[in-house]
Amino acid sequence: MSGSAAASVHELVELSHELVRAVQEHDQARLAELLADEFTLLGAAGELGRTELLEAAAGPYEIDSFAYDEIDPEVYGNTAVLVSRYRQTGRLAGADVSRDLRVTDVWVRRDGRWQIVRRHASTSV
Repeated sequence: MSGSAAASVHELVELSHELVRAVQEHDQARLAELLADEFTLLGAAGELGRTELLEAAAGPYEIDSFAYDEIDPEVYGNTAVLVSRYRQTGRLAGADVSRDLRVTDVWVRRDGRWQIVRRHASTSV
């Protein structure tokens, strides 16, 4: 792996954590930086677009704890796919969204920075 690819992998792992921390801390400004305009999420909280996730992160989405038990990033130029095992304890508008999940994230690098365009999460088996 080249130095730039290794740096991208490290950066993407950190950004994955920052993404969840931004939701956890209700940091809409940081979350808005990380989410591409076309972002969509299909997961424990249902299907959410960028606007819906930003609104949920404003308060109704409460993440008590989270962890990536495994995270495997693959970088393909300006696109990256991260496959992970993720777990969280939390609520969305009072509904329990505590889950162990398999997550696939697609990130793109635009103007020198990575943004997430798609997250798909399904319950681990």
